[in-house]
Amino acid sequence: MLDDIMETLRHILALLLPPALMAMGGSAVKYGRLHRSESFSWREFLVGMATAGFAGMVMHCLCRGLGLNIWITSAVVAMSGYSAGQLLDYGQELLLKWLERKTR
Repeated sequence: MLDDIMETLRHILALLLPPALMAMGGSAVKYGRLHRSESFSWREFLVGMATAGFAGMVMHCLCRGLGLNIWITSAVVAMSGYSAGQLLDYGQELLLKWLERKTR
């Protein structure tokens, strides 16, 4: 049983870690671009990386669900890391509006 759980976790990690890392690359680019004249902030950098990793996994799942090819998916995931916070806020708005319409 434990072996099955570990194998499932390995499979999920193998599927979602690459897009998370790709999105984190987008976040690193954005951080470097926007903060090049400021002193480095570990807190801001790490929060940006975590946000980007989550956004990258969400966008990867969405692209796979839509059946997009690997090249389009990769571009979407990388850009989602660059604009992670804005993208997640917008996605939240869309989801809440959709849920509101469904519950009427």
